[in-house]
Amino acid sequence: MPFANNFNLPPGKAESLKDKRNGFSDPTGVYPKTAYERESSVNEIARGFKRVNVELGGSVADIDLDLTDEPVSLYPNNQVKETASGHIVEYDDTPGAERVMIRHTSGSGVEMRADGTVIYGSTKHTIRVTACDEKVIVDGDGELQYNGNLKMKVAGDFDLEVGGDYNVTVKGDMEQNVTRGFVQDVAGDAETQVIGNKKEMIGGALTSLVHGTRTSLTKGNFEEFIQGDHNHGVGDTLKMTAENEVIVTSTKAFVTSSKLVLSGDSGTIGGEDIVYYGNTAHIPRMNATSIHATAMYATTFHGTLEGNAATATQAGRAGTAGALGAGGSAGSHTNDTTTATNTTTVLPTTDIVNDALEKSAFAITRVFIDEYNEMFNALNRLVHYGGVSKVDLNTRQARSKLRDPNNLNNETFISALLKDGTISPFGTRIAPLSTGRVVGQEKSPRRGSTAIGKPSNSNSAYT
Repeated sequence: MPFANNFNLPPGKAESLKDKRNGFSDPTGVYPKTAYERESSVNEIARGFKRVNVELGGSVADIDLDLTDEPVSLYPNNQVKETASGHIVEYDDTPGAERVMIRHTSGSGVEMRADGTVIYGSTKHTIRVTACDEKVIVDGDGELQYNGNLKMKVAGDFDLEVGGDYNVTVKGDMEQNVTRGFVQDVAGDAETQVIGNKKEMIGGALTSLVHGTRTSLTKGNFEEFIQGDHNHGVGDTLKMTAENEVIVTSTKAFVTSSKLVLSGDSGTIGGEDIVYYGNTAHIPRMNATSIHATAMYATTFHGTLEGNAATATQAGRAGTAGALGAGGSAGSHTNDTTTATNTTTVLPTTDIVNDALEKSAFAITRVFIDEYNEMFNALNRLVHYGGVSKVDLNTRQARSKLRDPNNLNNETFISALLKDGTISPFGTRIAPLSTGRVVGQEKSPRRGSTAIGKPSNSNSAYT
């Protein structure tokens, strides 16, 4: 070490300097420190034998601090003041390594590096109070991570403006309480995916306006209950089909149309007090206790006829029957020969009705929604991951899941991770593929001096 030969002390001399009875010793018994026994009393940091920085033990792997390696200090360019308890104030004028550092013995402090980087480090709490306004301007990117909880309270308005994309990932629950209004304006598309159930309760009115096409798909049942009126107004065509049954019940039902087609190959139409109005009826058989008509035309009558024939009106008069005798003639009868319009359409036989149900423009619409659950499985990833996770996993999350031996032996889970490229094909190997030197081949290999691994206190990120 440079300068060491000029400050070597004989054995035992350093201990004698701590003797309080000696007038040349430190009355507190602190100096010289063990690290400086038989060495120069010039601070090791100033001589470049030691580098001390503000403690950054709380940094995390997800955030790159982008700190470059610093060259060592050159004596006598570095002025260091280190107190008995370990507080350090450093002014380093070493070319290319100029910096200023104020460091508490706990490791907290502020450090201004040669490239202009300013580091604030605190091994305990950080409290900042501003009595007036505060403005923060960052020209580059920013990253903020809290390993614990974060609570933010704004007494006034909170305005957030994002020039690019805005992404929010919540791994737990998310709750929003809005005392007044809630307005959302979306210039592009909007999409919502819910793996579980969704409930919506509205205390007032609900208005929905869609200028384009609206499509609603329900794979299960659809139930709608309305205590008041339910009005449907359709500008063009209203089509309703059901593969099994259509059931409509009401104390009153009104169906009105300028052209009405009601057909079926079997069933019942009518009721005890139903009144039918029509022009033409094609009925092979009619059962009635009484038929009243101004005129009836039939080729053959079967049964008993009551009344007078068209040319026997006088025969019905008993008082004149004897007077007429054999030479008499029947009286006259007035006939209404106005015939009804004979309109023929199509007899709705079973074949015709089946064709209408299956092949016509009004045929039943067969409904198949996500028949093989492909859309659902793209949303809920349980099947894809063999029951391990409902959501997509990144590499870190997947490696965490693989700590469970059950997941490690889950072939579906492993196959999915490999197919997605989430883990390496060698990621599940217990032993490394090969071993080799961890020290370079150079003559003066450089070995790291920074501690690795977790600290003994698992609740703290500091070493």
